[in-house]
Amino acid sequence: MRKLVVSYLLFIHLFGFAQNESDKNEGFFNITKIGYISNTKLKQEVFIEGEGSFFSDLPSENSDAWSLQTINGYFISPTFSLGIAIGLDGYNNPNFNTLPVLLDIRAYVSDDEDAFYTFLNIGPSLRIGGENSKLRKGMVFNIGMGYKFKVANNLCLVSDLSFAHKTISLTEEWIGTSDFVIRANGVGLSLGVLF
Repeated sequence: MRKLVVSYLLFIHLFGFAQNESDKNEGFFNITKIGYISNTKLKQEVFIEGEGSFFSDLPSENSDAWSLQTINGYFISPTFSLGIAIGLDGYNNPNFNTLPVLLDIRAYVSDDEDAFYTFLNIGPSLRIGGENSKLRKGMVFNIGMGYKFKVANNLCLVSDLSFAHKTISLTEEWIGTSDFVIRANGVGLSLGVLF
């Protein structure tokens, strides 16, 4: 774990400040953001051997999540970027945590310092740490739009609004073979820094 943290910090140090002086969309970048997801729909799937799968809606009132995410990416063109995101999400009602590792795709309306963008995140949620881990396996899909605005040289703020979907296994198995799966849909709002 220590080697992973040191490697990550080295990567950010080497590539995180790669944006040039003009703050244009070029080269390597890092976005680190904090977000809040309000769950609007929760569905539970339970498989009982010999009887099949049973689906039920769970109450979504007071169901939410806080997330922390960092994205390291590269501008393929001034209006298109690809990146890898890693994050931590903590869900409440039902209570579970996820460690998503995602492909981040962004399309910017313009190359300006202040610009609207759309994004798509897709990828697995990993479970590490063995049997005692509180992290859950699954799949993550986020799609949304946001706004990037300059606040200082080589520093921009980003704010997004998104649809967030997670399919999570509450057992040791992957979602396709799990006996207990939760599907969570929600609306996410985040604020972060791009450098």
